[in-house]
Amino acid sequence: MLMKYLVMLIVASAEAKIRIYLTDTPLQIIGTRLYKKELLTDLYQAPKELTYDSSSRNLYFMYMDDALQNSGRAYINIITKRAMKIDGIEKNKAIAVDSETGEVYFGTTDGLYKYDPITNEATNIGLYNVNIMKLVVRNNQMYLLDANNHMIYKVYDHGKATIRMRNGKTVVEFDVDERGNVHYVTLCGLYCAIENGEVIKNKDLDIVNNFIVHEEKTFAVTEEGLYDIDCENGTATRVARLDFAPRSMTFGDYGDIFYSLDDAIYRLRPIVSYQVYNLYGRS
Repeated sequence: MLMKYLVMLIVASAEAKIRIYLTDTPLQIIGTRLYKKELLTDLYQAPKELTYDSSSRNLYFMYMDDALQNSGRAYINIITKRAMKIDGIEKNKAIAVDSETGEVYFGTTDGLYKYDPITNEATNIGLYNVNIMKLVVRNNQMYLLDANNHMIYKVYDHGKATIRMRNGKTVVEFDVDERGNVHYVTLCGLYCAIENGEVIKNKDLDIVNNFIVHEEKTFAVTEEGLYDIDCENGTATRVARLDFAPRSMTFGDYGDIFYSLDDAIYRLRPIVSYQVYNLYGRS
């Protein structure tokens, strides 16, 4: 049986107006845009660190694995919805995809791993004594956050060496934008280190759950919503409120949004055309 979903928006004005959206899938409203909400999987416990690879259309993520008694890693293809666990590593903490090559890397308590899609296994390739908390690959450069000292390092020589970056101590989250600016969160707030070495504290945000770097923009996901970060000016502008608290969120192709909530991963697909019926009544 075809199930219909109904969303009503009450618009306050001199003339009361109710706006009704009727679809065959659940709706999600983010900012001024409407999205169709699609469940990708609910078979993994507490998924997070969502990382999308455009070339393979795979969405990689971490989850709590009862068999490992620790975090495992897996992926789901957003087209076929086929999900698969990845073998070869335990105690996974970080995932990064090189958007230019499609290569996938994992960070663990014992170093850096590279994923082989043919064997569906990850192999340790270096940094054996580094406890990697976060990985970022941007513009052919790799960066990591050391879980032991909470400092950011730049990785050289295909994972054989690292150099500590000057910016930031007690870092808990970070990302690097397309211009090489380093966005990071410490116990003291949100900062941005620009290429000339200047470090700018953000005046609008102190806490960020995770960053999303998309094209030329950097977004911050917080409990209050989605913010567009201006690195040089040290400001953040809220572009959308969220009526849910995602454990992790990232962007895909064609305006898609992926997020995890509880034990589920969802895909939001933008609705580009729809019919609107306005019901008017006297206020």
